[in-house]
Amino acid sequence: MAEKLPEKSRILLSVVALDTPSLPRQQEMLETLASLSGAAVNPKAVEAKESSLVFLFGGNRAAVALVPSPIPWSNLEGPCEIAWWWPEAGAKMQGHNSHIAMALVGENDDAVRRSIALTHLTAAVAAHVDAAGIYWGGALVHDPQVFLEEARSASSENVPLHLWIDFRIEQNDDGTLRLFTTGMKALDKMEIEIPCSRHEPKKLFDFAYSIASYLLSRGAEIRDGHTIGCCEDEKVLATHAPSMLDSQMTVLRLDFP
Repeated sequence: MAEKLPEKSRILLSVVALDTPSLPRQQEMLETLASLSGAAVNPKAVEAKESSLVFLFGGNRAAVALVPSPIPWSNLEGPCEIAWWWPEAGAKMQGHNSHIAMALVGENDDAVRRSIALTHLTAAVAAHVDAAGIYWGGALVHDPQVFLEEARSASSENVPLHLWIDFRIEQNDDGTLRLFTTGMKALDKMEIEIPCSRHEPKKLFDFAYSIASYLLSRGAEIRDGHTIGCCEDEKVLATHAPSMLDSQMTVLRLDFP
């Protein structure tokens, strides 16, 4: 019988798509992991099997498992289509033949710190295999080299939002723009939505990005009905409201016209 996890235990997952089915060499992976995170893992404490590695990392139990089959394309097609930051995503990911699944299981309630730990683990694995791409949170795909570079500077004070969160901008029927995020919920925060704005896409993105960074790097909360801004003169109303995409989900709606 499988050991029952404590009620507070939570599982975080990421995947490295492979062009060649193999696990990383244990010592090389652990050295890179220590370099990225500053936390050394005792090689003698690693439970190594033919297709998996299990060890304690950052107060969590980490598992790295080789799966000798590709990630279903039905899972990847959408994320590849929206990955404007990686135009080659579809071509790179469509040809992979296997993958490595990584998981962190633990009782640490700090979702940001645990996500940083998983980011470091994912990068350490990807650095030593024939990686086609990174599949994060079931929603985003990334170029392995870009992911590794971002992971080098990832910390609680420098949260790698580009790796974890999709900031999607779309045009409304009246020509205005709307923005919504995917990925904040996994970090124990409400998703951010701006239903209607006449600002340029870059300004819209920069504003939402700054708010997400404030919430995650400082562990802050924005109460319903409060105003926020990136400078003293800016006052943007924030409300906790039903999502424009899913009425059953409450989001942080920002009035940024």
